[in-house]
Amino acid sequence: MAEYSVIKGFTVQTLASDPYTSPAAAGTWASANAMPASKYMPFKAGTQTANLQAGGATAPPANTNQTNTSFEYDGTSWAAGNNMLTTRFGGASFGTQTAAIGAGGAASPSSTKQTAVESYDGTSWATSPGSLGTAKREAGGAGTSTAGLIFGGISPVYLATTEKWNGSTWTEVGDLSTARAVMFALGIQTAALAAGGDTPGVTAVTESFDGTSWTAGGAMNTAREGGGSSGLYNNGIAFGGTPTPAGAKTEYYDGTTWTEVADLGTGRLDGGGSPAGTSSLALYAGAPSSSATEEFTVPAAAKTIVQEGQVWYNSTSSVLKGFALNLAGGAWSSGNDLVDDRPAAGSWGTQTAAAYVCGSPREQKTELFDGTSWTEGNDTQTARNYNMCAGTPAAGLVFGGGVGGSPWATNASEEYDGTSWATGNAMGSPQSIAAGFGIQTAAISATGGGSAGSPPAPTSSEEYDGTSWTSGAGINTGRVYVKGGGTTSSAVLGGGNGHPGTARVGNTEIYNGTAWSEVADQNTARGSYGMNKDGDSGGALIFAGSAGPTTNNVTNTEYWDGTSWTEVADVATGTQELCGAGTTSAGLKMGGNTSTAPGGAVELWNSTGKSIKTFTAS
Repeated sequence: MAEYSVIKGFTVQTLASDPYTSPAAAGTWASANAMPASKYMPFKAGTQTANLQAGGATAPPANTNQTNTSFEYDGTSWAAGNNMLTTRFGGASFGTQTAAIGAGGAASPSSTKQTAVESYDGTSWATSPGSLGTAKREAGGAGTSTAGLIFGGISPVYLATTEKWNGSTWTEVGDLSTARAVMFALGIQTAALAAGGDTPGVTAVTESFDGTSWTAGGAMNTAREGGGSSGLYNNGIAFGGTPTPAGAKTEYYDGTTWTEVADLGTGRLDGGGSPAGTSSLALYAGAPSSSATEEFTVPAAAKTIVQEGQVWYNSTSSVLKGFALNLAGGAWSSGNDLVDDRPAAGSWGTQTAAAYVCGSPREQKTELFDGTSWTEGNDTQTARNYNMCAGTPAAGLVFGGGVGGSPWATNASEEYDGTSWATGNAMGSPQSIAAGFGIQTAAISATGGGSAGSPPAPTSSEEYDGTSWTSGAGINTGRVYVKGGGTTSSAVLGGGNGHPGTARVGNTEIYNGTAWSEVADQNTARGSYGMNKDGDSGGALIFAGSAGPTTNNVTNTEYWDGTSWTEVADVATGTQELCGAGTTSAGLKMGGNTSTAPGGAVELWNSTGKSIKTFTAS
């Protein structure tokens, strides 16, 4: 271990066991005081220490054993609250113990579906001024008493509809991709989660809601329906349910991946959870003919979890371990399209604040992305395509690109202040179809070409300090239609086209601020691809692109971990001459050419999963 410390420059901690990857991984369930009476399929709200369970049924069959009773929990004991106005079961609910909403459900006779909505103020139930647009039972609910959401359910068919609540009225918004009922529901109105459920037939499907539409997330480890939940859409737990053996299982969701954590003491279904609670403090109460209560608690000492990049020596297993981002569970989902579909542009930014600038056929357009939709900003001064970009939302840079005529490429640059463009200082030489990345005050242009296809591709680079361009370190392999990511002290460059333009290369080079070094090749040689601009020598994503005359518009994505490339999830639409933005855990694909037309679909990459890795000798 001393040798490792000398090589890497830091001391490796010795631990008897691996640290927890999330607080929930350290949590356990324990029995708590039972409710005054049995209850299942209730309206539920609140947290572990301020919980509400109302309505529902006492024992099967639910239709003939309905109740309107309410029970309140203070973290130690249950007490009877005032009754609901309408006796019913299987309704949707959200909010807290003192500000809750219960809507829909089923009531006698014959389990008639309901549209009625009731509100609870901590003392009594009252009729709400707004009724659901569709009568339904067994829908999911999320949010607060003034900003809620109800989705799915049965009426009498399985529903995909979503209704948004503003405190007085309901408005229908984007549908679930998978119609279902009795699902696990988490989160708030603008960031909700629907997981599992009955379609009919149990499912493991997970979808997240951004306030407008639903997108696919990571599947649950065990398909099931009819359990409880607690926490947020990217930091929550789901527990219980059916079929066996799912009734005791608890899973933690980090926004991308579900991980199994501690089981309930007693497996059961159709109890009430703590939807306003957390992934560290949760409650599950009731079940058919049961009043049992269990609490999920994470010890305070376990709430400090392993950090990305942490390395330790496990003295029990005698191995060196580390914790790193694991993109194997990442996935692409659809995003809203550009205002004007076009290829051969430049980009910068993150998944929630990006820019798409210029493009073919030689445009001046600037489009800005806020994580949900695109809007047009002010035009650049010069129309260009195959241009390079660097920057942040408030300070961008466009440089080089094709402007037509002779010479075809330009050395002009422009600076963006978040609103308008102004002339910047010129590059040392005209450049296009090159790698451009960095920020406005520290940008790089590497290799590329002075014209659309004239050989040979240069091995030169230039760097910008916010005032002037200077010659940078030479690239090992000259190429065009190439992308790069990172900073002036840590960068990665991959792939591209050699000359003639049909020859794709997979060469990868990394930059340490002084020199470029050749490292492992990509799995698929390609050019005209997308890359996350915040990638660097230690981690990056490339996606789509052109792999050759007979295999254009590939869909595969590769992740660079600082040593090698690994195939991860494919994009939905094969595209070339596209752009990318964001990070390895939250990326953005935009623009380009498909096999039939301009405008490769906008797609969002999400992967927040991390894993413990064992180091091996090589």
